[in-house]
Amino acid sequence: MRPIPILEEPILSFEEAKALNGYFADMLSESRRKKIEEVLSFRTKYLTIVLEDVFQPFNASATLRTSECLGLSDVYVIENRNSYKPNSGVAMGAQKWLRIHKYREKNEDNTLACLRDLKSAGYRIVATSPKDGEGLRSLEDLPLDRPTALLIGAEEIGLSERALAQADLHLKLPMYGFTESYNLSVTVAIVLSGLLPRIRSVSEDWRLSDEDTAHLRNFLYKKTINNGPVIESEFLRRRRRSV
Repeated sequence: MRPIPILEEPILSFEEAKALNGYFADMLSESRRKKIEEVLSFRTKYLTIVLEDVFQPFNASATLRTSECLGLSDVYVIENRNSYKPNSGVAMGAQKWLRIHKYREKNEDNTLACLRDLKSAGYRIVATSPKDGEGLRSLEDLPLDRPTALLIGAEEIGLSERALAQADLHLKLPMYGFTESYNLSVTVAIVLSGLLPRIRSVSEDWRLSDEDTAHLRNFLYKKTINNGPVIESEFLRRRRRSV
């Protein structure tokens, strides 16, 4: 799977990431290193979520908490009309451990930019839809032969027409009551809980590559250590000067 650059993160080579892994590891306790390795063993970018114009603090936060707990490494945020502002009390620190890619350029179609990047990286775009219609897939029959990005819109507003038009497939969640849709954070929980076990059982590709693991390990180490970004910057400055 072609990598997508991590927004607002320094661009590192594989060798630099591995060197930083060793440098940061010496600053951590053995128990902390083991915990990070345990988390890394479950992390995946084979499945990700894309949130379009989600602005309610509770939903913005709950989606991150669920995504992090279930093993996602990356979340994509599109800000055309609304700013994405999670509530730290609800997220319980989840935003710290996720790589959040934000698309928020002024006077740009951030939806198209985000989905274009994901498609270029090999993702199938799947839009969640509360409406009935032909061609809708269920959680059970959604194909998982390719990396998948779940496209989810804000409460009441839903996904934009641009987003729906760009989707490769549309996903219908099971509902048996009078209410027409789930709460956004519940939608994320149902989808991830339904798809992640399937992905781990049908595809070996769900695991991170060695290079992706090295980069994500560095990301988690840096979040754990005080002044991690400063230490990283100084390490890279010295290393690149000596080469």
